[in-house]
Amino acid sequence: MSWKGWLPLSLLVFGFFAFASCPTVCVIIPETVIIERIPRPVPDPASETAVIKAFISYGFHVVDQAQVKFLRMTEPELVEKARNGDLSAIRQLSERFVADVLVLGEAVATVTVFEALRIQGETLQDSRARVEVRAIEAATGRILAADALHTGGVDFSPELAGKKSLERAGEKIACRLAKVIVQNYPALGPCFRGCPVVSPTYGALPFENNSPVWVRGLNLGQLFATTVETELSKAGYKTAQALAADYIVTGVVTDWREVRTPPLNIPWLEWVVCGIADWVTVDVRVLNLDTAEFDGFEVTVNVAGLEILGFRFGASPHDIARAVAKEITSHLGGQCRER
Repeated sequence: MSWKGWLPLSLLVFGFFAFASCPTVCVIIPETVIIERIPRPVPDPASETAVIKAFISYGFHVVDQAQVKFLRMTEPELVEKARNGDLSAIRQLSERFVADVLVLGEAVATVTVFEALRIQGETLQDSRARVEVRAIEAATGRILAADALHTGGVDFSPELAGKKSLERAGEKIACRLAKVIVQNYPALGPCFRGCPVVSPTYGALPFENNSPVWVRGLNLGQLFATTVETELSKAGYKTAQALAADYIVTGVVTDWREVRTPPLNIPWLEWVVCGIADWVTVDVRVLNLDTAEFDGFEVTVNVAGLEILGFRFGASPHDIARAVAKEITSHLGGQCRER
């Protein structure tokens, strides 16, 4: 047989042994959703499902979730002991599932009514979820990786809002966790296909207006928030309702000055036609809902326009809000994608 004939066969044999040697991962992440202050255990954990789905896509061997579900329902104390580092419980789980690595943790979501937004009379339910996980080498009990994060979800149903926040938490933590596991457990290296880190989402809350300028019938704070979300979306960043996002952009309009300049130095002419120049300064805050840390910076914009017989062309509140939003987006730059 020529080398051309041996090559496909050798690749097939190599692939078989590589597949057979891939370690098996068992993922167990019990969940609780708190609705109206009442904790409710979740029979089909969304974070666990999201992590398992992600791990399979990365090329890992993962224990069937149906087996894990049965264990959670019948022997929750064994899972709790293993999660708390009991080596005997870890070995029992490892032997039961023939698992080399155990990913153990817990997730909890709290659901509240999001009164700030109603759609066709329906009130949105907002959920914030936290997931904590540890990856443990079953043979030794050595912790390979540990991670935790918060995220949010919004829906009209409180149960679905909680599910969505928990699912997003699992999706976001899976890649981070997998990369650290592979770094500390080389046996998984040949099986790891790599993974993309989920991009963070950005939302905006109404800005506070501490300037002397106000416009009848127009909520300037909400206008600035909506315009910031629009500009971020146009720039390619993921946006979401504020409390379901990973980062919230908000701020305070600290100064707003306007100068009217007629084309000629004639007192009555400015009532007919005049140039408009607005200088607006905004103190911006970008809050990380996961860590409670924030970045602060100041934005100042200069917007010019023209007013003819009381009709303004340019330098409107919407023009100013767009200019401020563009400056904020420009200031964030590539940080949104890198985080």
